[in-house]
Formats: sequence, C-alpha cells, structure tokens
Amino acid sequence: MQTAEEPPLTSQQVQKGLSTHTLGKKTICLSTTSSTNDEIKKLALAGAPDGTVVTAEQQTNGRGRRGHVWDSPSDGGLYFTVLLRAPHLPQPLTNVTLLSGLAVCNALRENFPVNAQIKWPNDIVIGSKKICGIIAEADLNKDGSHWVSVGIGINVNNTSFPKELMRRATSLQMETGHPCSRCAVLQRILEQMEPLLENGSLPKRYTELCISLGKEVQFTQDRKRYSGTACGITQNGELLVKLPNGQETAVGSGEVIVQGIYGE
Repeated sequence: MQTAEEPPLTSQQVQKGLSTHTLGKKTICLSTTSSTNDEIKKLALAGAPDGTVVTAEQQTNGRGRRGHVWDSPSDGGLYFTVLLRAPHLPQPLTNVTLLSGLAVCNALRENFPVNAQIKWPNDIVIGSKKICGIIAEADLNKDGSHWVSVGIGINVNNTSFPKELMRRATSLQMETGHPCSRCAVLQRILEQMEPLLENGSLPKRYTELCISLGKEVQFTQDRKRYSGTACGITQNGELLVKLPNGQETAVGSGEVIVQGIYGE
C-alpha cells in the first residue's frame, strides 16, 4: 500500500509543472492493471494521441524483455508507458529503446545524487544493481504507419525485494537514503525523452554512460555461439563486438548476453 508520504499518482499531479510540449499532456493514472503496455495498446488502437501516458500503482502481469516478469508491487515503484507516434519516432525504431534509456539515466543523474549508468540496451543500473527496466513494443496504425509503446519500470521508494532479486536490484530511496517523489521522477524522464526522440539520432552521451562497453559478451549468429568484447554502439543501436581475431561485428539485443554487471 502507498504511505501517507507517497500518495497514488493523479493526472493533475503529473501535469502540474510538467514542461513538455506533448509527452504526458494526456495522462491516465490507474490503481491496478495487468500491464501499462497493454493499456496503451488499447488506447493506441482507439486513436489516442502521441505522448499519451498510462501509469499504474501496481501491475499484475508486468513484463520485461525475452518474456521476463517485471515485479510490480504497490510499494513504491513507478510503472508507466508512453505512446509514441510521429514525430517522436526515430529511425531506426530500435533506437526508441536506447534513447528512452538515456532519458531515464540523464533524469536520475541530474536530479538525484546517484551514479546511474546504462546496461545496453535498456537497463539502468547503479553500481552492479538494476534500478530500471524498459520494454518498447512497435505496432502498425491502420494506414500502415508505426506507433510504439515504451514501458518503463523504476524502483523509486522500494525498500525491499523478493529474495531472488535482492542481490541484483536497488531503488532510489535505498541509494539516496530518503524517499523520492515518483511524480517528479516521471516528469523529469518525460522532459528528457521528448527532445531526444525529436532529434532521433543516438548521441555520444549514450556511449559515455554505457557500462556494457569493455565487458565480455556472448552472442549467437546463424546458430553459432561467439564471444568477444563490447567496444562500441552503432548509430542503429547495435552493440559492436570485437572478436578474438580482431574482427568487429554488430549484433542486436536479442542475440547478446553481457557478462560481469549483475555479479555474473
């Protein structure tokens, strides 16, 4: 349950003081839902505008990449999804995830005393612990154009986690030593996301904050297993890997396991 110091989010609260042009100007705040991404999909199919945001105090079926479950209890987490239509759709669309991750990382670093970094492509970590996960899902409009839902889950005022996550997870409150405003976190992220998505290209800042670079990685291509060292990010958002023979190859997020971050 929410404490007196951390009331449920409301659309009026989110929009008050939000300095974006589009993102978050229509916000729907729910108590419980299966997934905010599911809610955004329904709204998108019904014609909801670019920048629509859905938040939930609790998700019963929150999900991450590769079918993983995102633990979403009503004890201080921030769970929301943003609907993106043109002009907030960079090319390639795969950069939506990376730019959203950069927005989260920038917002946390600039507004809270935490050394947030990016685990390519879409986790935000502090030290060796995860504080945020992002999942982007693309779909088609009736006219054949795309829209994208960006689901973001952040541990804000969580003070404990399930036993299997304790070694790998942290929260803003645990890192700063005091409760933080979930509303302010949401607002600052949306304010960071909007210009990054409008620009569309992946800035050098992403590489500077990417903790995956220099780490050993394993990946699969054409049913063969390879290993190498992450050495860069392409403008298409792929991870550039240097193989033992010196050759460099670009790989997508679905093919890669990055070692040495969550205590592996």
